[in-house]
Amino acid sequence: MKKWLIRCLTVLAMVCLIPGIVLKAAAETVPVYCLRCGIREEREVRRYEKYDSTYHKVCVDACQNCHNDGNVTLLQVHTGGTGTPTCTKGKTCEKCGAEYGVLGHDWDRWTPNYASNGTHTRRCKRCNAEETGSCSGGYADCTSLGMCYICGGSYYGGHDWGEWSSAGNGTHIRNCKNCYKVDTASCTGGTATCTAKAVCEACGAEYGEKDPNNHALEHRPAKAPTCTKPGWNAYEGCTRRGCGYTTYRAIPALKHDLVQHKAKAPTCTEIGWNAYETCSRCDHTTYAELPALNHDYQAVTVAPTCETDGYTIFTCSRCKDSYTADPTDQLGHQFGAWSPNGTGSQSASCLRQGCAHTGSTDCRKFTFRTAEGEALTFCPVCGQAENAAQLEMIEAATAWANSGSLSAEDVTARTNGEYLSVAFETAGSLTQPTGRVRLALPAGLLEGKKLVRIAPDGTQTELPFETERGKLIYTLDFANSALPVMLFRLVPQPTAL
Repeated sequence: MKKWLIRCLTVLAMVCLIPGIVLKAAAETVPVYCLRCGIREEREVRRYEKYDSTYHKVCVDACQNCHNDGNVTLLQVHTGGTGTPTCTKGKTCEKCGAEYGVLGHDWDRWTPNYASNGTHTRRCKRCNAEETGSCSGGYADCTSLGMCYICGGSYYGGHDWGEWSSAGNGTHIRNCKNCYKVDTASCTGGTATCTAKAVCEACGAEYGEKDPNNHALEHRPAKAPTCTKPGWNAYEGCTRRGCGYTTYRAIPALKHDLVQHKAKAPTCTEIGWNAYETCSRCDHTTYAELPALNHDYQAVTVAPTCETDGYTIFTCSRCKDSYTADPTDQLGHQFGAWSPNGTGSQSASCLRQGCAHTGSTDCRKFTFRTAEGEALTFCPVCGQAENAAQLEMIEAATAWANSGSLSAEDVTARTNGEYLSVAFETAGSLTQPTGRVRLALPAGLLEGKKLVRIAPDGTQTELPFETERGKLIYTLDFANSALPVMLFRLVPQPTAL
């Protein structure tokens, strides 16, 4: 915290020392007339800046009424400060910090300096400052006196020499414009180099001889050779144009240090390459990548069976990598007609080709009252009946749902010529219809007979039918039935005389 405060104070002090800028200590205002809205108001002074040795600028904000006259700058005369102004120093303005009020020198008259021909001197009356100048005027020349127009003293003007010109032999000459005197001198100055002679500082002409040892040398760093490019040690060379001096000596290129690499054949999943070379020193290589071959999958489809799912297996012909896809559900057994086993159970063989499975399940028997004191107990799936002949399958029977749900393949209709049962089973198990079912039976099955439904309590009701394309169509209502099976009696009809 202390360091931060010290830095802030240091920056503030430095700003205050900048000539022409002074930060105001407290809020200060000046009256300003706005040229836009005509309002005269007191505006806060933001800063003072030096304008010249007499005035400083007063910078204030924009008009607080209309805000349209922008920032305004006024001029004020420097004020304040301590000390007495001298010829060379004035006061310091308390507003902007600029110096003002310097008196300047109060010069006395010029007096000739006879000890040094052709000059005169004057002194300040206040501070004794001295100033010397050259005499002029009065037609003074190299042989006759003249009177200076400024100090009134007499003086010789001296020779009025022209410019030096080269004489071509390491000397130069100049002529006096007044008396035709000739002045001769040797060329001097300048420095000869490895590429040029010295240049005379008076006439500007070259003279003397070149200096073969005066090179403008520049140090050049070393560069190591590579396999393909030459190098060099550190050396010096002259930077002057036209001079070929150098200590440069080339180092020959190294050539490649070759390393042999064996080929690698690509696989299904990895890249390969032919035999190639690399350099042990640099990045030189003849390597060329061979892309991966990718798998060459061959598809073999395995069909589903009754008890196993089907799928397709894809096997790569090159690397034998494999995967399975496209699964299909197992088919389930397609049982034929169920037959009683004589032990309260039933069995059926699967009809699908290649399946030798034989299913077995317990019989589910139902008892219907058929007459006073008589009842029929039977299994609607296998057709086994007690006190009655075996009920045989009616292969041509079909059924479909008129309402509710039912699979047409589930119907099992059986008859022994006296009774007919209708049920619905899947894999030996009964299913319960939920609505009205339409049953189609071959017309010849009931020739000379009518179909009467037997309720479990023995109630018997003749069942109406329709004929359609050689079929007898019955409507069975399972909506209010708690049993998955219905039993019917085939009742002979009297023959018409």
